[in-house]
Amino acid sequence: MEIELWQYVIVFVLIGFAGFIDSIAGGGGLISVPTYLALGMPAELILGTNKCVSSTGATFAVFRYIRSRTIIWHTVIYAIVAALVGSAIGASLSAYLSKRLLFTLLLIVIPILLYLQARKIPLPSERLALTRQQIISRAILAGFFLGGYDGIFGPGTGTFLLLAFMLFLHMETRAASANARIVNYASNVSAFIYFLIQGRIFWQVAVVAVFASILGNWLGSGLVINNADKVVVPIFRFVLFMLMLKCSYDLFFT
Repeated sequence: MEIELWQYVIVFVLIGFAGFIDSIAGGGGLISVPTYLALGMPAELILGTNKCVSSTGATFAVFRYIRSRTIIWHTVIYAIVAALVGSAIGASLSAYLSKRLLFTLLLIVIPILLYLQARKIPLPSERLALTRQQIISRAILAGFFLGGYDGIFGPGTGTFLLLAFMLFLHMETRAASANARIVNYASNVSAFIYFLIQGRIFWQVAVVAVFASILGNWLGSGLVINNADKVVVPIFRFVLFMLMLKCSYDLFFT
């Protein structure tokens, strides 16, 4: 497959934007996967290439979040472990579930999520404090079910984790974005290792796309750390709107 210079430039711009979006509110795959499809990349290499690029780029966003002390380790570790288990179970069930059913369910769920987010979410200080047991159980449930969704289908997982951490774990916007990112990152890395072993990565594109993803993730995570309240919510809405468009297209036109 011959790729011209102008195509590499487009890949760099779009994958960089995908990394930027992903580091803030998840959902970068809604931009990166169509980019690889439009490039004409072999279908069997797209998911592996996407996991390789997004995982590598996300490493730098996660590094910034850890360095800024935004990660709440005593909570998020339970969500990470649960997400890895849920993702493995979800992947094993993916062959038995109809994609059309998932598209239909998402078209019902996404407007509900937008409505929940549009309501003024009380600040953590304005809500009843959670007990340690409640925090652990909610982190496990969020990680397990959304990790399962990631294994079965995937698009928007980081975005759903962001909202779950805000609503159910009472995290403020900055912490929710950072902690959702690291949980999603853990499940992505495990998938990347699988695809790497299988040899399902298109390195001719991945080498360029990785640098774009690193740049996008670095810039996006910096915005979250310094200005989360003004950045995260608009990106969150944008990602859910894009996911709704994708589901509608796949359901009615494919």
